[in-house]
Amino acid sequence: MYSLEQRLKKRLLLSMALVGLLLGIVVQVQVHRQQGEMLDYQLEQVARALILSDLQSTVQTWDDDPALHLDVQVWNAQGLLLYRSSDQIDVKLDTPAGLALVRSGPQRDAVRVKIFTLSNGQRTVQVMHAKSLRDELRWNAVFQVLFPVMLVLLISAVLMNATLKRGLAPIRELDDELSRREAASLTPLELPHAPAELARVVATLNRLLQQLDASLQAHKRFIADAAHELRTPITALSLEVDNLLRGQDQSEMQATAARLKLSIQRTHHLLQQMLTLARLEARSQPRAWLAVDVQQLVQDSMMGLAALGHHRGIEFALDVSGVPKVSGDPDDLRLLLDNLLGNALKFSPPDSVVEVSLRQQGTQVILRVRDHGAGIAPALHQRILLPFVRVDTEVQGAGLGLAIALEVVQSHGASLSFEDPPDGPGLVVRLSFPA
Repeated sequence: MYSLEQRLKKRLLLSMALVGLLLGIVVQVQVHRQQGEMLDYQLEQVARALILSDLQSTVQTWDDDPALHLDVQVWNAQGLLLYRSSDQIDVKLDTPAGLALVRSGPQRDAVRVKIFTLSNGQRTVQVMHAKSLRDELRWNAVFQVLFPVMLVLLISAVLMNATLKRGLAPIRELDDELSRREAASLTPLELPHAPAELARVVATLNRLLQQLDASLQAHKRFIADAAHELRTPITALSLEVDNLLRGQDQSEMQATAARLKLSIQRTHHLLQQMLTLARLEARSQPRAWLAVDVQQLVQDSMMGLAALGHHRGIEFALDVSGVPKVSGDPDDLRLLLDNLLGNALKFSPPDSVVEVSLRQQGTQVILRVRDHGAGIAPALHQRILLPFVRVDTEVQGAGLGLAIALEVVQSHGASLSFEDPPDGPGLVVRLSFPA
């Protein structure tokens, strides 16, 4: 794990160092070039001044200005030395015209000088600088230019460090806020001074905390409702077992055993539905989806429930238009259809028809299931989708069928709604799937 602050500091300081290095190289090259050109120009101008002027007066004027750092030799036409500014220089007359770099003396360690030679046939003038002096003047100029620049870069680095520390303070504040929280605390975070970028992260985190809190509350309610729902069948089982133990008559014991078996079947069904709902809610990623023939699934579900409906004289009627197919999990979709058609059978009166229609409309597949029961008041349409909520307590069931159906619908990007039928009693359950 790395520190964002330290990484930013290192990268910014490295960038500033590279900029300073590049700037230093550019300044050095430019100053050396310009300083060299200026000194060369100085040599040429002094030589031209000496070649035509009165030697005595001109040399005297130049000699009074030590800031020029010049050495001069003047020769006559016969090759006799008329003037030498310093005995330490020893440059021969045969230097090439114009600028040249030569040694002042025959020895190997003699001083190297940059010399400008100018001749008019009567006089030869040699004006020179020591190369070491020229280098010193160049580096002094480079230092004078770079010193304020480097000072500015140093001050910028200090300001950058302070700015980063201050700018990242809200992140440390967020870390402190989270560190102080207990595991059960899901209240929204408050960072009043957070910048816009961090405010979006805090807002997203708050939405996640709210969703997590809602999920935990829903699971707590589910566990409480499940405990309440299981208490009744378990109590009934206990009573039937007591009756069975106290029974003396064979027929009475058989009747008690039959009721006990029915209670066990109901409890098993309740547990199976609870496990199914828990499995659907806990699934983090959907399984591989396939192209599912919805018509075939509806027909298979009808066949599986036909015996239950025939027992009460209830028939299924299927109306299909188009060749509807959706992408999804066949097992989950079959579970959805079994719950919807099973509910329609439970709430339909005897000798009635459960009408199922299947339509492909553009990019949507619409499934409608209508029963002819008592229906559901519009005020209860949303509440009936919650676990363990039942409209008619006289009808057997745990109130988990529609909750299971809703989980499958939401995982498939579909929608579920309730409608009142256009004629007569009953309820229409409408499903809309992306084709």
